[in-house]
Amino acid sequence: MPPNFFDAEGKPPRWLAPCLAALVALTPFAIDTYLPAIPAMAMALGVEVAQVQHSVSSYLLGFAVGQLIGGPLSDRWGRIVTGTIGLAIFIVSSALILFANTVELLVALRFCQALGGGFATVICGAIVRDLYHGRDAARIMSMIATMMLIAPMAAPAIGATLLTFGDWHAIFIFLLVYGLLMMILVRGVLPETVSKFRRARRQRESRRSMLKGYAQIFRTPRALGFLFGQALISGSMFIYITTAPFVFMEHFGVSSATFPMLFGSCVLGLVLMVQLNIRLLKVFEPRQILLAGMALQLVSCALLLASTLYFGQEQVLLAWMVPLVMAMGAIGIITPNSAACYLEFFPRISGTANALYGASLFIFGGVLGGAVNAVHTGTLVPIALGMLCCSAAALCMALFVARARQPIEIEERALRM
Repeated sequence: MPPNFFDAEGKPPRWLAPCLAALVALTPFAIDTYLPAIPAMAMALGVEVAQVQHSVSSYLLGFAVGQLIGGPLSDRWGRIVTGTIGLAIFIVSSALILFANTVELLVALRFCQALGGGFATVICGAIVRDLYHGRDAARIMSMIATMMLIAPMAAPAIGATLLTFGDWHAIFIFLLVYGLLMMILVRGVLPETVSKFRRARRQRESRRSMLKGYAQIFRTPRALGFLFGQALISGSMFIYITTAPFVFMEHFGVSSATFPMLFGSCVLGLVLMVQLNIRLLKVFEPRQILLAGMALQLVSCALLLASTLYFGQEQVLLAWMVPLVMAMGAIGIITPNSAACYLEFFPRISGTANALYGASLFIFGGVLGGAVNAVHTGTLVPIALGMLCCSAAALCMALFVARARQPIEIEERALRM
């Protein structure tokens, strides 16, 4: 890290959070910009919409694999080298997607694109843990979340706008350009937070030693409670994301131009709750806010299912949107705090820990989103029921495995360093 990196008070500069947010936003841009184009892509490739939606699940799974590999490599080689490799893979894959002429090739290339995206974005949480901890880490993650949530709110609108000027290829040209800009950011702006000494020491270790970090994490039950609790919350969110085109454009019959507004309303709820979280952190501990957020989402998902069962096929859009926005908004006060609590246990293997954290979110998201998509019944019941089950299981993990009502003691962390 450059000696002049920190400010006069010895703190990281304020510009670091928006830079990390821009890099993290690579994933929501890669997922959400092409959602409005899925029906048009299906028509162009001569397949059903559900087949093109598999490219969303393949991206989620590829992103998870990329994080699992990239996290330990970032501890071993450094954050910048790992980010550079990831962005190179992302850029090349984005270029090749422009020439995809079958849905199978599209799904495969999206997996490769996500693999690179996982390498690139896994370094962000690791950089935060390298420089912050406790409430400070939760506050910075909330700031990053606030800025990066603009991406999924804007992404469908960007995709819809690009579709008015061209076909679906224009969306992947946009992703290609964004990847190039992120390469400039990683190579020219972000600091290397892994010291040369730590890199040299880890590179002298055997490659098998990279797996020891994962073993250490799985020997820490309380950390696993935070990890899998958040993974289940992520599952509820990706159930919504992967089914959003069907819910809005097929079930409720909204146009592709209106879809971004409805999709973005949930993201707006997330942004507002993240802002609330930043203020709550001045008074409460991250684990306390986490439990309140999970309880709020559980109630919201219960209302969502009750509304769906009560109205049936006669359900109006407003009766679906109100509890949905509440459920998605609750994630804004869950995710930053669960990440801060979980990473608190692993100060020396933050890259590996953040890799497993990010991978679990997208594995659960990909699997659960794909599972709900697979049991498609033409109604909204499987979607609402799946989200409720995820929310209830997440709260149980936080209460009984993570024991989130109890403080995270410094001595408990030190035993695992």
